[in-house]
Amino acid sequence: MYFAVIGAHVRGKSASPAMHMASFKALGINAVYIAIDVPRQELGCFAQLARLNFRGFNVTIPHKEGVVKFLDAVSAEARAVGAVNTVLVERNLLVGYNTDAHAVYHLAGGYMKGADVYIIGAGGAARAALFAAVKAEARRIYITNRTAERAASLAEEFRQKFGRTVEAVPWGGGVKADVVVNATPIHDAVLADLGGASLYVDFVYIPTPRTRMVEEARRLGVRVVDGVDLLVEQGAQAEKIWLGVEPDREVMRRAVEEFLGI
Repeated sequence: MYFAVIGAHVRGKSASPAMHMASFKALGINAVYIAIDVPRQELGCFAQLARLNFRGFNVTIPHKEGVVKFLDAVSAEARAVGAVNTVLVERNLLVGYNTDAHAVYHLAGGYMKGADVYIIGAGGAARAALFAAVKAEARRIYITNRTAERAASLAEEFRQKFGRTVEAVPWGGGVKADVVVNATPIHDAVLADLGGASLYVDFVYIPTPRTRMVEEARRLGVRVVDGVDLLVEQGAQAEKIWLGVEPDREVMRRAVEEFLGI
């Protein structure tokens, strides 16, 4: 069986191959997982090839939203999110799921319930975090993005879908919230005021899960869910979808940490 992660500049940089290969070995499953750089204009071509050559694949930046139009079916949750990061190939049909949303809800949902949540970014990861916040019944949700129009559009989309309070705010506007989520690739800047926050969530694990924001959270004594935490949880959920197994998350985590040299 063959599996892959597709995106921009993932070959040699993504920890997913190391993580899943270690998990497959521990499970006694004969499978191969590789990283493939897929330009945006070749996404449709890859989808057609995947029908005949893969059992499943993961999707990362910048294809989490764009891949949807090439799939045969999408789970109800992924459709609500508006993004896909995991695809199951079944009888040559491509079925999309969103295990990012599962990971955020599983790891942060308890903190989001009844809380103010501030999400930085407006791409596929931000959509997953937004959905998790809605599912957790957050009190208020704020979203910001360097391109203000994208944040405003996403906030309006989720308000209409779910009838919840989602407000787009200016980039760097100094919003204070109980839970702060960085759903961008930015790793070397302080993006939000964490004073008074109970939890900080960061999707970034490359080049390091010790981002400037993670360091700031730890300095302030704020609990952290970092990029490795999210990678492992969404990866474990992906393996359950592909193989119907419950993988060992500690095996997966050790493989990621070894790959990153931490």
